[in-house]
Amino acid sequence: MEVTSGDGAHARYFDGTYGIAANRVEFTTRPAIPPAIPTDYVISLLSAGLGVNGRVEIGGSQGVRVTAGPPMLPPAASEATNGVEVVAGEMQEINIQRGLIPGVDQQILMTPGSPAGSIIIDGGAGPVMIKSLTSITLQVAEGLSSISLTPTGIVIEGLLVSIN
Repeated sequence: MEVTSGDGAHARYFDGTYGIAANRVEFTTRPAIPPAIPTDYVISLLSAGLGVNGRVEIGGSQGVRVTAGPPMLPPAASEATNGVEVVAGEMQEINIQRGLIPGVDQQILMTPGSPAGSIIIDGGAGPVMIKSLTSITLQVAEGLSSISLTPTGIVIEGLLVSIN
């Protein structure tokens, strides 16, 4: 079934599986043709299901790249993508969040700011654990201050070391 509204929007409904197959498939938004009034440019993928069984599956045999930023920066396509890449422009943030209650649920946030931005890892009401079989190093200012944890011990280095 195809539906057209008075504002020129079209919707096509189909019960069952609907497939599009090609060597390359592109979805693109574009400016409205006058006299239409321009609005936000949005492509939405939603699988609502019955509220608990909707999934959106995205896969690539070489990789998947997700970018955000002004047009062409960062580039949406990269032949070098090998795995999963999430890339945002310098003035944008990357936010990975589980749950909806601030201060209780977990979040990893990378934000722009002065001078170089910040990375916040928030365990919320749960612990934060960093694990490795070989070593973990926290380092500031290209090695001037560091804490290294290895299976054989802990090394603290710095111009001034204070232990309370």
